Amino acid sequence: KAHYPSCPCDEMTDAHQPATQDVGEKRQCGKCRRRISLVESTIKCRCGLAFCERHMAAENHECAFDWRQMQREKIARENPKVVLQANKLKSSKDWCAQYCKHHPVATWGERCSQLMHLLGALLVVAFNASGIWRAAMQVQIMSWIRQAVLGYCIGFLCAHALPRCCGTPPSSCCFCIFSWDVLSMPQWCLEAEWEQAKEQLIYAITGGKRNCLTRKLYDGPRSLPSILQTVVAKLQEGSQGGFKCS
Repeated sequence: KAHYPSCPCDEMTDAHQPATQDVGEKRQCGKCRRRISLVESTIKCRCGLAFCERHMAAENHECAFDWRQMQREKIARENPKVVLQANKLKSSKDWCAQYCKHHPVATWGERCSQLMHLLGALLVVAFNASGIWRAAMQVQIMSWIRQAVLGYCIGFLCAHALPRCCGTPPSSCCFCIFSWDVLSMPQWCLEAEWEQAKEQLIYAITGGKRNCLTRKLYDGPRSLPSILQTVVAKLQEGSQGGFKCS
């Protein structure tokens, strides 16, 4: 029986058959597998699939692409963080401004983190005061050193570890007593902590910036005598004829 070679056309058809199937698969919706138009097949989502008009939106096809991470990277790329060096600041006011930038209180979580930071700073001060008292009574300088080191370690854990345990956003400690900047300007670090403590006090007095003392305390002088004078005047006004919010 004679053997006839296969037709070259048949070989070409067989060679191109998988490509035709691949093209057909590419023109299917990645969600419902319905055949889509040529134009729709060219519009691909960031997850790498093409979808019909019904499932084209990311929320309609359970998109696996991390859109939030993409936006975070975009914001970080377009807004580089600028950190001033401590030795370039010329006044305590500029130092406090940088402190507030790195210790924000815009949200409730951030404010809770700063309250823990403030608690840590108060522990440092309290332990140092106790150490100085013991050193003065016992005439032993080592008592103050032990108390100072112990207070700083406990305060540091309270400012850094406690917010992470509570799930609040930790602050990037710069220009505060728990940063390396305290070695260059300890007096400005303490002043910045004191200003933050007064801000937390005003926030508590005004009930979260909701009562009639908000404007007076936040717009007025931030000294402790002025704050107490404003509160006492408002209490006297309330005892005489009721509170009058202006």
